[in-house]
Amino acid sequence: MVNNSVTVLGQIIIFLLALFSTYIIFDFMSKFERNLYYKKYFYVIAYVLFTIVILLSKIFCGELLNLAVTISATLIVGHLLYNNKKIYILYYFMYIVSLAVFQFVAVLIFQIICLNFNINFYSADIFFITSSTIVQFANLSASRLFIICYRKRKIEKITPIQYLNFLVLPIFSIFYITTLMMYIQTYLSLEDIILLLVNIISIIVLNIFITNIFQSISKNNELKNQLQLYEQQAEIQYEYYASLESKYKNSRIIIHDIKNHLQTIENLYKLNEHEKAEQYTKNMYNMFDRLGQKYYTSNKVLNIIINDKMQKAERFNVSLNCKVGEVNMEFINDMDITTIFSNLLDNAIECTKDSSENKAIFLRIDKFNDFVVINITNSLDKPPIKGDGNFKSTKKNHKGIGLQNVKMTLEKYEGNMRIEYDEKTFKVNIVIPNNLH
Repeated sequence: MVNNSVTVLGQIIIFLLALFSTYIIFDFMSKFERNLYYKKYFYVIAYVLFTIVILLSKIFCGELLNLAVTISATLIVGHLLYNNKKIYILYYFMYIVSLAVFQFVAVLIFQIICLNFNINFYSADIFFITSSTIVQFANLSASRLFIICYRKRKIEKITPIQYLNFLVLPIFSIFYITTLMMYIQTYLSLEDIILLLVNIISIIVLNIFITNIFQSISKNNELKNQLQLYEQQAEIQYEYYASLESKYKNSRIIIHDIKNHLQTIENLYKLNEHEKAEQYTKNMYNMFDRLGQKYYTSNKVLNIIINDKMQKAERFNVSLNCKVGEVNMEFINDMDITTIFSNLLDNAIECTKDSSENKAIFLRIDKFNDFVVINITNSLDKPPIKGDGNFKSTKKNHKGIGLQNVKMTLEKYEGNMRIEYDEKTFKVNIVIPNNLH
């Protein structure tokens, strides 16, 4: 009777675990990164078929063949329903192989714990059910952590306490399931089977719920970071257009008096005051130059940023020398352009404004083959302070995460940033593959 009950229990739990395993894989593909969206019933049908295929392969195939079937099914579903970029075929393959390795390690660790702590299972079926259940809980945690670590490039740091809170429930679930399975070895009635299944289903649902909450935290951090970038860009654009409005009013005044200015210059020449006339003319040119917005690049956002930082540099008597070649940066979105150039130029101005001499910043943007190359060099009086692998900000109450944000943004475009400095200069060299080619 007990053996029959265990067999029935094993079949039910294996079916539940198959559904749970499919959920983990589908959840990963939906949250990793996708560019395909269809009606929900497509995914429901795919979910059911995927589960059936995996179940049949577990029953009739060996471990290696089962792994091959799982990989093939994942690649097909992922490519057809979630992301059809060819590179994601490799990502999905690596993900399933990683899970398989993780499962092997998890079972090995579980066996070692059972051996060292005298946890005995008198039935091989019960041990198999227990280890399979534990592996799926571990898989869910590993899969979610993998997604969060991947997305960490775009979000603020997740604290160790948040990671610990996330792992508490899976660890408790594993302990709880193991205890339950040891208990059912002594006696197993129909009521016990029902109660056990309710407990397992409840634990599975609770784990999914908690991991969703943890993922929401990381998503909120990402949105918070994006909001800060929007605010930064909005502030730059507001100052830019406020400056345009001010210059427009001044230009109307100058245009209104242009006749008087021309008459003054003409009278100075008539009086043979050539030097005064030339100086007056230069002053007029300087006045016109201050009224105009310089055109550095065809990229509107970058042009706004450079003009804004140019004015900021002037307020600190810093020379900002800018040269932009014929570079197409349409593949970089506006928010990321703001992150890269605002942070780098702000850092350069902040570093240079206190220099005792040679207050100069050089910005060079050009293309080399299929790469966008950005070089920013600024003068300084003393080498920057470095701690915990990052440069410390000299600004009061400032975390000094500007370069970290730039680095994370560049990773989205597979770009590289190299920093060089000595006692007098600080150089940032950036190379970004042009994805338009």
